Amino acid sequence: MNNAEIIYISSVFLSLVIAYLFFRYLYWGLKARLTYWKKIDGLSIDMLHEEAKKKSLELPFFSILVPARDEADVIACTIDHLAGLNYPKDRYEIMVVTDGKELRSKEKEPAKITTQDVVERKIREFSQLPDMPFLKHSIVPFDFDGRVGGRCTGREVPSTKARALNYAISSISKSTTICAFYDAESRPEADCLLHVAARWLATDGKQKLWQGPVFQVRNFFQLGPLNKLIALYQALAHEWYYPLLMRQLPFLGGTNLYVEKTLLLRIGGYDPKVLSEDLELGVRAYMETGEWPEYIPIVSTEQTPAKYKAYFRQRLRWGSGHLQVYDKLQNATHYPEEKRIPILRTLLWKGHAQWYFYQFMVLAPVFLLLWAWQGGILDKSAVPTDIKAMLQFLTPIYYGFTFYLFYRYCNYINFTVAPKSIAGKVFAVLQLIVLPIAGFFIALPFTTALVLRAMNRQPQVWVKTPRTQEVRVKAS
Repeated sequence: MNNAEIIYISSVFLSLVIAYLFFRYLYWGLKARLTYWKKIDGLSIDMLHEEAKKKSLELPFFSILVPARDEADVIACTIDHLAGLNYPKDRYEIMVVTDGKELRSKEKEPAKITTQDVVERKIREFSQLPDMPFLKHSIVPFDFDGRVGGRCTGREVPSTKARALNYAISSISKSTTICAFYDAESRPEADCLLHVAARWLATDGKQKLWQGPVFQVRNFFQLGPLNKLIALYQALAHEWYYPLLMRQLPFLGGTNLYVEKTLLLRIGGYDPKVLSEDLELGVRAYMETGEWPEYIPIVSTEQTPAKYKAYFRQRLRWGSGHLQVYDKLQNATHYPEEKRIPILRTLLWKGHAQWYFYQFMVLAPVFLLLWAWQGGILDKSAVPTDIKAMLQFLTPIYYGFTFYLFYRYCNYINFTVAPKSIAGKVFAVLQLIVLPIAGFFIALPFTTALVLRAMNRQPQVWVKTPRTQEVRVKAS
């Protein structure tokens, strides 16, 4: 067998692997829909009151914590949305956590509207309205050390999401049963608290962790072509893959997350030094208490970074954080080996191994194109005609599926920021044709995290993800 035959057979083999991965994903989707996406029938506040009465329990009280640093453009809409959730208003509170360092910008720009200004305005507004949840505001001091119940050090401490949340935990209501965590631009389903309360009651309070899917597609029309694809396939992963992943790994996201307060305090809150504080929290909760998160089919919509550079920085942080969690657990020899080793293996497979594999899968076609461009010959006679015809037929299926994803998630997209003309909307959707090159750019931040770690140059600082400004719409 000559080189021309070997290279072409290799390209066909890679195409078959991609086809296998695609159809495996379809299988996962079917399994997830049948197993994890069954919502509770007839769910209502009255139903919960009856269930709580039967079990001699009170409805759980929720504290919704929203970290918001430099989020003046989006935080008002988020507060309004959370205030409209379908749950008794006297059984939950909203705690917006802002960064005291943001107030320094007022010194240089007195006219600037800060996140703190918006939150305080909403507090005054809520105080004049009937039947509203209690809205609270927690400002993290510049020198807070980052630990639950920690102290102010007198010197500036780097801002992180985990540090902000740990500070706010000390100020939540004494009545709090469950802490909910949402990002500054989150829009969860109206029944999210009802659903979690129902699951808590169904287990007599024994279940202590819940994680729901996040569809980061709301700003679809404000994204570049690559980021549009990233947003759609990320939503698909949360809907189809995430529930299966959570069977193997206590994988938590930093938003649409619910943690019972006693568990959160027992494990000391978040680790402020880890870049992926949500994954670390899930792993540590399992290692220290044996608690495992439950997937809940309640969606929250959010934004995807508008530009690829911002996406790269966000996912580089996520990837580097995953590696941090692996290293931290590897060194935590005080945990039982029968619990630690399986989680380490899963972290290794779901991180290091798969990132290298997927990067290889998207780089191989580039190599083949360069080979052909340099005059390399591919001997196509080495592969049966039927297989070649089948692979050619798969290309329109991949494209069709990608455009179907836009249709599938269009109800979660904010159309108020879409182009006004039909032609503009069509052009925005047609940008999904960049599909063939998207795989490389999706995987790039994660393999970069591996490379930087090998060079001991991995990111050390938590970087905030920029938002896109949204047209104010009525919370649903």
